[in-house]
Amino acid sequence: MNLAHTLKKASLFQNFDSESLEQLAEFCHEKTYPKGRDLFIMGDKADAFFIILQGWVKLYRPTRDGEETIIHVFGPGESFAEAAVFNDSKTYPVNAQAIEDTIVAEIPRNFFVHKIEADSRFALRMLAAIAARQHYLVQQLEQVTTRTAPQRIGTFLIRFCRKEKHEHEGWLVDLPYDKSVISTRLNIKPETFSRALAKLEPYGVHIQGRHIIVKDLKKLADFCDVSAQDTPC
Repeated sequence: MNLAHTLKKASLFQNFDSESLEQLAEFCHEKTYPKGRDLFIMGDKADAFFIILQGWVKLYRPTRDGEETIIHVFGPGESFAEAAVFNDSKTYPVNAQAIEDTIVAEIPRNFFVHKIEADSRFALRMLAAIAARQHYLVQQLEQVTTRTAPQRIGTFLIRFCRKEKHEHEGWLVDLPYDKSVISTRLNIKPETFSRALAKLEPYGVHIQGRHIIVKDLKKLADFCDVSAQDTPC
């Protein structure tokens, strides 16, 4: 795959020029992690952050009784661990684990340090990107607190759907086998997730195992009160 083109799709780098993206792609390391493998554990040196190219990753903390608390779940195109990389402690505060077979782009901290020191315009673009990400996180919080469970799921499907050529024309979303991790991200009880997902059928959403087909993206976006610019059309 063209890594620079893939990085451009990540929200963190959407305002970057082509030259900076090409340079970044040269410094990136593409890594594959099988399901259940940790990318890093709490206390490890934070010398890189990550963009998911394929698969799903959860951030979690182990509890004293041997259980775990899921902090967040990330999917294709999303970045994580930036705060740890640029924090003064320079250590990861949580564990990160692949919940499906996952491919990530590992972004080294040194690249950004050198670029910021050498190019003030690059530093400004980074500030703009961080501000945009903060806005995105605020939007996520608003969705969790003000929207119904079906609307939260629908917005999530819109965020991760991709156009796919197959027997069922439409947009495709591949959910993790363990859907409870998605429930955690959306603040929905796992036992109600399937029922809430089924309520989206009148809005063009069809369920086929772990595959979700969105046949009418506009109708789903209208139901979820999502702006057209937030859809992948």
